[in-house]
Amino acid sequence: MNTPTTGPKTGHSLGSLYRRTSALALMAPLAFAAPAAQAQQQQQALIEEMIVTATKREQSIQDIPVAVSAFSGELLKNSGITDARQLVGLAPSFFLSSSASEAAGATARIRGIGTTGDNAGLESAVAIFIDGVYRNRSNVGLTELGEVERIEVLRGPQGTLFGRNASAGLVNVITKQPEFELGGYGEATYGNFDQLRFAAGLTGPIVEDVLAARIDAVYFQRDGFLDDLVTGDEFNNRDRFLLRGQLLLEPNDAIDVRIIADYADREEDCCASVPIVRGTTGDVVEDLGGRLGSGGGGLSSDDPFDRDSATTPGQGFQQDVEEWGISAEVNWDFDFATLTSISSYRDYEAARSQDIDYTSASILFRDEDGFIQGFETFTQELRLQGNAGPVDWLVGFFYANEDLPFTDAILVGADYGAFISGAFSELGLPPFAAFGINFPDGTGVEQDTFLQESKNWALFTHNTIDVTQDLQVTLGLRYSNDSKDLNATLLSDNQACFDTLAVTQTNPAFGAGSDLQGAIPLYVGFACLPFFNPFLDGSYEAERDEDRISGTAKVSYRVNDDILLYGSYARGYKDGGFNLDRAGLPNPLSTPGITLTGSLLEFQEETVDAFEVGMKGQFLDRRLTANVTLFYQLFDDFQLNTFDGISFIVENLSGVTSRGFELEYTYLPNIEGLILQGGVTFSDTEYDDDLTGLDGEPLPAVLQALPGQQITNAAQWTVTAAATYEKEIPNTGLLGMLHLDLRYSSDFNTGSDLDIEKVQQDFTVVNGRVGIGDIDGVWRLELFARNLFNKDYIQIAFDAPLQNIPTLPNTGPGSTQTFNAFLAEPRTWGITLRGQF
Repeated sequence: MNTPTTGPKTGHSLGSLYRRTSALALMAPLAFAAPAAQAQQQQQALIEEMIVTATKREQSIQDIPVAVSAFSGELLKNSGITDARQLVGLAPSFFLSSSASEAAGATARIRGIGTTGDNAGLESAVAIFIDGVYRNRSNVGLTELGEVERIEVLRGPQGTLFGRNASAGLVNVITKQPEFELGGYGEATYGNFDQLRFAAGLTGPIVEDVLAARIDAVYFQRDGFLDDLVTGDEFNNRDRFLLRGQLLLEPNDAIDVRIIADYADREEDCCASVPIVRGTTGDVVEDLGGRLGSGGGGLSSDDPFDRDSATTPGQGFQQDVEEWGISAEVNWDFDFATLTSISSYRDYEAARSQDIDYTSASILFRDEDGFIQGFETFTQELRLQGNAGPVDWLVGFFYANEDLPFTDAILVGADYGAFISGAFSELGLPPFAAFGINFPDGTGVEQDTFLQESKNWALFTHNTIDVTQDLQVTLGLRYSNDSKDLNATLLSDNQACFDTLAVTQTNPAFGAGSDLQGAIPLYVGFACLPFFNPFLDGSYEAERDEDRISGTAKVSYRVNDDILLYGSYARGYKDGGFNLDRAGLPNPLSTPGITLTGSLLEFQEETVDAFEVGMKGQFLDRRLTANVTLFYQLFDDFQLNTFDGISFIVENLSGVTSRGFELEYTYLPNIEGLILQGGVTFSDTEYDDDLTGLDGEPLPAVLQALPGQQITNAAQWTVTAAATYEKEIPNTGLLGMLHLDLRYSSDFNTGSDLDIEKVQQDFTVVNGRVGIGDIDGVWRLELFARNLFNKDYIQIAFDAPLQNIPTLPNTGPGSTQTFNAFLAEPRTWGITLRGQF
């Protein structure tokens, strides 16, 4: 099969890379040829006044020795960014992808580092904070964000101020707060795939100059972009709702209180996949009367980007999420310091179903609500920050209590036995039914229940010392204590496993010297697969407790008013935990005499030592802002979650190194109303050449390709460019706007085991928006397109479940395996009408 977007890697010089990716953005001003104008001073002020809270203090982005990107609410609107995934169009070092479920399987990466997979026991290496409150996993970022003041992307370990799970960096979302002047807005969008999006908000005073309120609501619905060949259903749709209410209390000049309550709901069908390589089991599926999706050939097309799935009737990809929370932030200014308290409670639940084999044959599935994952989280943060002579000091305390309930049940379908037997026939093996072994529809796991209870507390300090007027030293330290308790009950319904064992031990056909004796592991293996192996049934308990020191040391020197140089070291870590999957336990059938305990599900924490050298500067009379960072990061005991076509494997790997540079710029040319922004990231993020498992253990067979290779979804080169041009149309009272942005990514492998079939070739995605509106901003009408040129590319490629039978080479030339992929979105376009007062 010829798949145009996957294949061997190709090289690119920096010159050709620059020419290819910047040309389109630099053409934007040519569309509105305009003379030099007087608006430069106002535009320059906008750059200078970008204030961020990366150090948990409000500071200019150009004054802090931190690698941070900040995007204003206006830029986010022009770019059409409404959730964290779309942020990749502006932030070159940031990447976010999703796999089997956006509700539980999103992975955020910074500088190529992230935590792969949808195992809830694995916490993200990229933390997400919304209004100062930590969100438990990356998938939270795929919901609607509502009205946003700005988004900050902090790169490199941020554990000193933000805690244990910011070892690669974090995304900090700051929403718009209530105002003491009455105001409101509304917007309506219609686009292809019958997308409808409505957003509205109102803010104003309740008690003049004392109490203000704000309410925002978003509703978004869109049809799916995968059509099912068998059921006629559509998958990968959108159906989302967000409601956020706020109160801002300012009883006097010393105290302000911000209370936020929000509710979000998603009821979607996601995520279906399509084949990108057809293996021998494709014929078996079709012999059973089933079909593969587009890309699978045979009864379907050869092109995966025909976007046709094939799903078993009655099964699907339910994805229901309900989330709510409340937080209170109090800031109290004393004569000597400011006390900040942030308290929050959040409740999150995601329910899924899944046609696990991604074919219309009924092989494996999760029933409706067969997978339920939840979080109940309380957090409390206290910070005291002040100044004492040359020292800007901060001390703090953090506490979190998280309950993670999780249930799962993987079931065999009516075609399971026939499918496995059909695959065995390629090896000349008789079917299971020849020995009286049956796999009744709906058997497998009755229910696996996990409850993980976590408690985390920390003491931290972060202090900046003015050694001289131009020289500053920053020292930060954090002590964290993390404890986790696991209780699990595993219960299966798999009589076929016991029957197979009995047959292979008693039937003469499998006796010593028989033709089938060597096939016993195959029969037993597929009757007693790890995800429904009845020998793993039972109750398990385990606990882990860890203490960690993290911290940072930075030196910054202001050369002049326009240039800041800095160097830094940071130590960060990501929590260890438990693999919430029965397949994470050793198989008693292959390890006789082993005693199964909950501690066998444990994996260890991940640590990182990071070094940075950077320059932040403003040039050309401050019309150009350019920030450059060189980074070198060493990760130990790197946490990896890999799918081998049968089950997920969680491993600590000995080491990963991430090194490279980042350049970000904002440029104001001598054209009134034009702003150019963008960035370049080179990230060489590789596994160690002498890679091993934890404590020097040999790598599992599925990970043998990893040593010395660029890690999953880590492009070496990424380039972003954006151009925004606004111009008053003479004698009309109207304002015209044009915005273009693009992201170029060099080749990268989308599979966690780095099979060569999973490479995504280099690609560029362009987004655009053009609008016209009232000069005072009362209304605006916009046309937009995301993925303007309809670029076809994949998010994640993976081994199609159970479709690497017979067990011949499963990657590379001669592979007999089917590979599937989750596709990125095609072009979407539409029209938006905004109004405000």
